[in-house]
Amino acid sequence: MSVLHPTALRGFQNQASAYVKARPSYPSAALDVICSLFSNPLSSKKILDLGAGTGIMTKLLVERGFDVTAVEPVDGMREKLSQELPEVTALEGNSYSIPVKSESQDAVVLAQCFHWFDNIKSLQEIHRVLKPGGYLFLIWNMESRERCEWLAKLRDLYEQYEKSAPQYRHGRWKNAFETDEAKSLYRLPLEHQQFANDTLVVRSTPWTRILSKSYIAVLDKEEQECLRQKVEKVLDDYHLPKDDSEPFILRHDTDLYYCQKI
Repeated sequence: MSVLHPTALRGFQNQASAYVKARPSYPSAALDVICSLFSNPLSSKKILDLGAGTGIMTKLLVERGFDVTAVEPVDGMREKLSQELPEVTALEGNSYSIPVKSESQDAVVLAQCFHWFDNIKSLQEIHRVLKPGGYLFLIWNMESRERCEWLAKLRDLYEQYEKSAPQYRHGRWKNAFETDEAKSLYRLPLEHQQFANDTLVVRSTPWTRILSKSYIAVLDKEEQECLRQKVEKVLDDYHLPKDDSEPFILRHDTDLYYCQKI
């Protein structure tokens, strides 16, 4: 039996290609913060990208010079990662069973994923693989309601399909860090920094990105098409370019949280 939430398992397996095409990267300022916490050379620092997906964060960590291992439970996502980054060791695993030695990692990074397994068992397993004083980093991109009106309209459309699927924006993931057990494992409270992460996209990007969301990927084709038409109407109403020939800005807010192993 899979330990993954069924929406995550089906959705990300179904739409790994959409994830590659449309999910945003992370701002360099956030990577600067991560790098600043380590002494040089970074090539001597082992970082595990847990829930690595298609390797968006993995690639950035490699580019900064870290010795990176990726762990991803969904086959389709892990295959995309290996195609993009063949030099990176990509292992099958999850937050309850990380396939590396105890106290072997200088840091564990969880990009866009901790809300799927936000419990003390995950924090215990991450603690196991971290070296003493090692860092746990959590990072999420969110389409910005506050800085972009048409994005707020799109979120109103697709977020109604979330149902029981865990979501970062609800904040329930923080509960795991408020337990006595977590406080015995990590130096808390979490440090937090937020960054603007504005990216150039084209007309097809918003819908492809929405389709990459697990709870949209599991909808039947008829429901997806109905939603797509509503999305296109919003884009038309805000006079965004009609085709992919002219780029425009899609605004994100990126939240970085981190703490150290005790």
